[in-house]
Amino acid sequence: VGFLKTDPRARYQGYMYFFKEGFCWTEIKTFYIRCRLKEKSINSNKSMSFYPLHQSVPDSFLISLLNSEFAATYVNSFINNTQTFGIDDARQIPIVIPTRKELQVFFDIFDDALEVRQKQTNQALSNKDAEKALSKIQKKLDSAVAKLYKIV
Repeated sequence: VGFLKTDPRARYQGYMYFFKEGFCWTEIKTFYIRCRLKEKSINSNKSMSFYPLHQSVPDSFLISLLNSEFAATYVNSFINNTQTFGIDDARQIPIVIPTRKELQVFFDIFDDALEVRQKQTNQALSNKDAEKALSKIQKKLDSAVAKLYKIV
């Protein structure tokens, strides 16, 4: 209580996480979670944010995992089948720590998706072509996650 009364930054809960890079997703979801990179910014209570603490589980791997059909199905079946997906829900997803070889597969998938989104943003790729490319990448991702979790 003393800290909250005297520290000038105490009114900003989580201020130590402001202007840090990580990954985030919006609280409201459809079937898929749709996680993305979070650049240095302040946080909002409508955009859930995580900051990895260990290098063996990098942002790009966790983003890929959360964007998979496996994560969506797991969350909807066992954690929370409502339209919201919060921090406490995300903490309940089991994470298989990949080998370096497996991790490279996820890095490649992530890089491919990021490249498509950047081209779409820069209008070097039409929305239709981007969605077609992302659909193929989604299939690769879902296959890689299924293999990692040994469900194929």
